[in-house]
Amino acid sequence: MNLLLAGGIGSSVLGTVLYVVGIATPAWLSAEQQGKKLEMGLWEICGVSSGVWACISYPDISRLSGAVHATRAFAIIGSLLLFAGVSLVGFAAMKNIININLNINIFKKIGGALIITGGICGVLAAGIFTGDSSALTHGLPAPFGYSIYLTWAQAVFTLGGGAVIIAAARQSQQEDEIPVLSD
Repeated sequence: MNLLLAGGIGSSVLGTVLYVVGIATPAWLSAEQQGKKLEMGLWEICGVSSGVWACISYPDISRLSGAVHATRAFAIIGSLLLFAGVSLVGFAAMKNIININLNINIFKKIGGALIITGGICGVLAAGIFTGDSSALTHGLPAPFGYSIYLTWAQAVFTLGGGAVIIAAARQSQQEDEIPVLSD
């Protein structure tokens, strides 16, 4: 496995971890209400109840805006694409190490494209949520929490990692096509 491919896989795995932590944690919005801290995520609302930090899932998801539903959909689709892409590239890298005669460069390219698409889904999820945040808080000031920043940050690693993986596959393909001269 060459260093370019290893770097792309490492970057993609880091981006996937940031993505999953970002969409799973409940700190997309943080607000203070009557002296109590509240956090709102894609799946639940958290706050202090009876002196203990507690989280509850949304009691009626039909009351959530269409933008939150779109954000949740892109978050799930993106995570599935990232898992599939990283798995496919990992499979291709392992096949490359044990020298099985398959054209694994196509698997690397498809995996890289899946990783890029998953990263774009994360950007879309964060962008939709960012655009709808004032409607969610009914005009009250509520700064973004760490979860949305993690979801934005994953884009650097997943988009970059996917592009590097595709570049590594192209480089490997060009090396495979060089004719071997024998004496």
